[in-house]
Amino acid sequence: MSIAGLLISLLLAAIAIAIVARPLLRSRRGGQQENASRQQQREQLRTYYERVLTNIRDLDEDFSTGKQSGADHQEEREVWLQRGIILLRALDELDKEQRPPSSASEADSIDRAIEAAVAAYRETANQDAPNSGRG
Repeated sequence: MSIAGLLISLLLAAIAIAIVARPLLRSRRGGQQENASRQQQREQLRTYYERVLTNIRDLDEDFSTGKQSGADHQEEREVWLQRGIILLRALDELDKEQRPPSSASEADSIDRAIEAAVAAYRETANQDAPNSGRG
């Protein structure tokens, strides 16, 4: 093969590899961007939840020092509690989206498969042990 033919073959191979690898690299970047977006959303929710907790503590402190009446305190505290509940649910939903779905039946079938493999291994080891010790 000539040098020109070799260079053309290498060039075509590089182009083919680039064409094949491009979608794979693009999907990785998309997944990383999606994870970064989820992480940013999670941080924003946590920050707002901390603000909610701070506001509830401030309300309780104002009530205990007598700066706020009981009715006003209860109304505002209920509003902030509801916001906190909404934020916790949103955080739970984000966690559910990130975890791979698995059911109890899948876990049971995996456990049974592992136990069967261990039992088969032990059975094989027990059969080999007496033979190897007498040899």
